[in-house]
Amino acid sequence: MAPSTLILDGLKTHKVDTSDRTLQADKNFPPDKEGTWKTPAEVDGWIRAHDSIRAELDKMLKVLRHLGDRELKNWEATAIKEWWAGHEEHIHGHHSNEDDLLNPFLRTRIVYPEKLEHDHDFLVKCMDEISAIVKKFTNAAQLLPKWKEYRNFVYPHLHEEEQVGLPLLRAYFTPEEFAPLLQSILKKASKLELGSFFHHIGGKKEIMAFMQQEGIPFFVWYLEFKGMRALYREKMESKVEALLSGVEPSKQVHKKDLQLAMATVHDSDLFSPPTSPMAIAAY
Repeated sequence: MAPSTLILDGLKTHKVDTSDRTLQADKNFPPDKEGTWKTPAEVDGWIRAHDSIRAELDKMLKVLRHLGDRELKNWEATAIKEWWAGHEEHIHGHHSNEDDLLNPFLRTRIVYPEKLEHDHDFLVKCMDEISAIVKKFTNAAQLLPKWKEYRNFVYPHLHEEEQVGLPLLRAYFTPEEFAPLLQSILKKASKLELGSFFHHIGGKKEIMAFMQQEGIPFFVWYLEFKGMRALYREKMESKVEALLSGVEPSKQVHKKDLQLAMATVHDSDLFSPPTSPMAIAAY
């Protein structure tokens, strides 16, 4: 059998050829199930989860650039530390779901690239370095270079998963086969992680559309997910709003109180990520 033509190259990674039989792990399960998925990949929960991560990366970059190199007030330093603790929980939870649940599931039928999992090792190292900085920093400029390095690694990594992992999932598994695993992921995820997920999907209309797409009863929004979103806004988004506005965060948080935090972050406001996860920022 000829070697696979799959090339992982960060943001330059092209959509995988799902018909490439070198990526087929079990001859009894061919890659012929993409047509069973009735919704486009762009609204898949995997990409939605990645969108929430990208949003957090961009918002903290915006905060750090806004604060500059002046000495932080005590409440500002505390807000960043608390926000980072929540983000760290989110990222570790997301990658635990992939490493412990999703990737083993995919490998029952797919020769899944080891690199996509090994990237998590470097990511953990980078996060540990951020934690060390956050413990003793006195201004945002001390954290900014490492945050750019971190963001510049994560963006291409997420893109590779979306161009390779997601198409292969949809080619080798039907929605019905994947549904039990999705339920396991939802049960395992923390309230903060799911809160970020639903906060960044959009408004109630978009959330209800996603829940219908995944076969989740509408009342689960009122029983569980709505409270998780409120928790996220209190613990995380309120910190971003406070750091951008210069007003200490409040525990009573509503959407109307988060105008700065929820404002669209345009690419021109940010540093462009490198094309490969291993091409770490040199500036």
